[in-house]
Amino acid sequence: MLLILPHQEASATFLVGSCALGLSVLYGAGKLHDLLWILLYPVTLIQKRITAWRFLLEAPQLIQDGYANANGSPYVVYSPDWAHTFVSSKKLIEEIGAAPDSVLSLQAAAKELLQPQYSMHGFNWFDERGADGIPLLRTLRGRLTSSLPHFLPATRLGNSAIFDEMFEENEEKRPCINDMVLETVAHTNALAFFGKELVHNKPFIKATLDFVVKTIIIAEIVRILPASISPAIGRFLSNQFNAHKIIHETLEPVAEQRLAERELKLLGHKVPEHKDCIQWLMEQSSKTNPWTAERIIHELMALWFGSCHSMAMSIIFAVHDLSMHPEYVQPLRKEFEGPAYDSFEATGEGLPLMDSFLKESSRLSPLDSMSSRRKALQSFHLSDGTFIERGHWIATPLRAMMRDPANYAQPLQFHGFRHLDPSTLASLEHSQSFESPEPEKALPMTDATEWQVWGTGRLSCPGRFYAVAGMKQIFGLILTKYDLEMVDKEAPRSAHWRTCNVPRRSTPLVLRARAASE
Repeated sequence: MLLILPHQEASATFLVGSCALGLSVLYGAGKLHDLLWILLYPVTLIQKRITAWRFLLEAPQLIQDGYANANGSPYVVYSPDWAHTFVSSKKLIEEIGAAPDSVLSLQAAAKELLQPQYSMHGFNWFDERGADGIPLLRTLRGRLTSSLPHFLPATRLGNSAIFDEMFEENEEKRPCINDMVLETVAHTNALAFFGKELVHNKPFIKATLDFVVKTIIIAEIVRILPASISPAIGRFLSNQFNAHKIIHETLEPVAEQRLAERELKLLGHKVPEHKDCIQWLMEQSSKTNPWTAERIIHELMALWFGSCHSMAMSIIFAVHDLSMHPEYVQPLRKEFEGPAYDSFEATGEGLPLMDSFLKESSRLSPLDSMSSRRKALQSFHLSDGTFIERGHWIATPLRAMMRDPANYAQPLQFHGFRHLDPSTLASLEHSQSFESPEPEKALPMTDATEWQVWGTGRLSCPGRFYAVAGMKQIFGLILTKYDLEMVDKEAPRSAHWRTCNVPRRSTPLVLRARAASE
């Protein structure tokens, strides 16, 4: 059997051509097609499997190469699990968003990614969310977003104290920026999701951070292993890692107490008032079929994983970018330390300079090379005839689209104020130093019409307003408390596995306490 590796493609083409010429002489052109198909089918199959396993380490490049060769048309990239069809035209992206959940399912794709039955204390959710998912949507887009003015003053004080404590305790060896950001993101999310009672429960907070890492490990091992043994290994790993058990055991009595308080309130008793996602999920669930404590906990565990990972990694990349582009420090500090911050804390909106900087960082260092992923629960045809087989995925090539000159002028250059509207950009001191190559396209980071980071259509991330506000606050605290220096600007800053992109812990970033006189 002939094995054709990627670097052998040219010689393989010559070999196949020579064989074809000889065979046509011996057998005639009529039988040549069938014979070549028999000979080449194993080669094609092997090539696909090699590419599929390359996907684990080279997915960003494989997706980029496919995008470059497709010229705007859909294209397919194989992974060890399934085929991914990538679409980038606005029309086809809208078709993904418009497809019913029973055909193209975001929830089924997330289930494949996270393997929650093993990583999240047995949370084996349905492939279709349906109407039962409305409580979570209303909680994130409505109650959590509108309560930002309630949370932001408390998280500012708490996160500032965390930074001070971590920095002062390690005078000889400064803490890794990754650890500092993760701690503050955990504090922010714990207050909003679980309430102030658990914010200072250190074993619980430690478990929530460990849970994010262990979820990725468990899910990836289960996905790679053959289906015949992966369930047994998944159950074994679930029993070995106890972070998800600690979270569940800690939250269960809290959720049960809230449900009991709801019943007492219905009977006319006075009960404590709570402002957090546990309470809102309970209140938003159906009166005829209310969510149980178990369901509330499981939904919050899934929410915790997504928000903690995405917020922390995005902030860390932005800190890297700030250290690489120190000319942005002063205008960002001036905005965060001025009256604009007071308005932000009172409304949960604003800080346009910081918004643009974070968005540009996310554009060049997205956390994933794909977005708007859906699993086909039924075979599906796009309007251009592209066929998506049942069980395969469809997505948008996020990273490639972000770096396409057709979408962004000077796409590989970092312009921290690229996304500012022209009037705000012009009002900056020394505004000529901060060019935007396309100010007419300015949109905020929370925009979900052109910004594929949040997904597509009606399923765009409902928690994005909360996430962006939390990122702004933590990032602002870092730049006002510390001076940053990237010791080696050529050092690798990120690592890839499949389509995921994460900042390296080893990136040589130095933090120094900012002088009090500044």
